[in-house]
Amino acid sequence: MATTKHASMGSTDRWENDGGRMLPERPLLDDLQIELKRHGVVPVQLIMFDCGGYRYSNARDAIAAAKRLSRPVSE
Repeated sequence: MATTKHASMGSTDRWENDGGRMLPERPLLDDLQIELKRHGVVPVQLIMFDCGGYRYSNARDAIAAAKRLSRPVSE
């Protein structure tokens, strides 16, 4: 049986037709995730800034610390 490529079909369409529909990946729910969902707790990604061995949640504070570190110490 010969396979013909159709100009209207993208590579994903051809793949889905060969092996079935692509489904979005969903992680299995563990007990913790079920408990979080039950109580309406939503995870939030937090960006931290690391400077001179300290971590800052505010970018301006991290920049100020970096400036203090780069200043020569006067004797």
